[in-house]
Amino acid sequence: QMLTQTKQWYQRRVAITAGGISCPRAGRPSIKGQPATPAEPFGDEALEFIKDQIMQREVEIEVESCDKAGNFIGYLFAEDKNMSVELVKEGLAKMHFTAERGKYFDHLSRAEADAKADGKRMWKDYVETVVEKEELTEISDSNKAESTPALKEVVVTHLEDCSKLWVQKCADGPGLISLMNQMRADLISDPPLAGSFTPRNGMLCAAIFSEDSNWYRAKVLKVHKDSDLIDVLFIDYGNQATVSSTGAAQLTPQFSSVPGAAAECQLAFIVPPEDEDWKEESLREVQMLTQTKLVMTVVGKNGSADLVSLTSNGTDIATHLLSNGLVEYEKQRNRNKYGALMSTYETAMAEARKNRRNRFQYGDFTQDDAKEFGYAK
Repeated sequence: QMLTQTKQWYQRRVAITAGGISCPRAGRPSIKGQPATPAEPFGDEALEFIKDQIMQREVEIEVESCDKAGNFIGYLFAEDKNMSVELVKEGLAKMHFTAERGKYFDHLSRAEADAKADGKRMWKDYVETVVEKEELTEISDSNKAESTPALKEVVVTHLEDCSKLWVQKCADGPGLISLMNQMRADLISDPPLAGSFTPRNGMLCAAIFSEDSNWYRAKVLKVHKDSDLIDVLFIDYGNQATVSSTGAAQLTPQFSSVPGAAAECQLAFIVPPEDEDWKEESLREVQMLTQTKLVMTVVGKNGSADLVSLTSNGTDIATHLLSNGLVEYEKQRNRNKYGALMSTYETAMAEARKNRRNRFQYGDFTQDDAKEFGYAK
């Protein structure tokens, strides 16, 4: 039951994802021929905990944003308790990196620190680890076997589809926050004059993002003729938007000289499904797997994008998608360089075929076969 701005109550069923946290998934039963999914560690316990806290109780929700599926993202309160904080406090969830931009960051960070100190549930065997950040050495001869690639700890800031994404290095986070705070303070204390900014394709600028009305660094992609609209790429996050040039401003060298924090990446050699339903399903799966810090390994390059492997809590995302029959992969001839990766992919896809998971539920069909014989979902 919800209260509208006109102070009238009405009933509506809404979906909301708890903001600021990454929570383990509970188990899923077998539905419509799809195999049951086992629970992640503490996933079932987290579900039972939140049920005990909110079922048959009056609750309040505080919406921050919406995801691509139209679901609300925000905070749920029962008896003045923030359920995101309560889950973290009990060691049943971790603070998500997006909490740093939210109003409950201090509450969540304190709750996680306390849970770690007390060794609660998922933190029982926790030991602080440091990921070495070494530069990847380029090898000019593509037929030579590569040395062990460097590992980088990252967070995903934008998803284009299940294989194309933008990431930030975790090590860059504090510096970026400081840079953004200083830039916004300067623009607030000395706001740009109306009409003083003349955008040109490829130039860097500051632009207001409509969803939170904050200034961000951006690159002009297109200037629309006969209007004041411009298309921009937010260089620290990877998302694009169309904004008014009146909501953009010239960047001073202090802010334009610092490279963008977001790096364009692709899951190495992963081919997204062409069918719209499977596109959405694979994207949802990646969204769930990227709600935490990831370990990234760069294995190659495709134009401006790094070809990467991403690991989420020990799970390789590309292999997970393949073994669940959600995507395919592009075979590589250079076995010296990519042999181990290709073997892993082949095994994962064979498992999906054998168990007829998702896109293979009607048999052993690739995308081209599915089109030809009419078995696309």
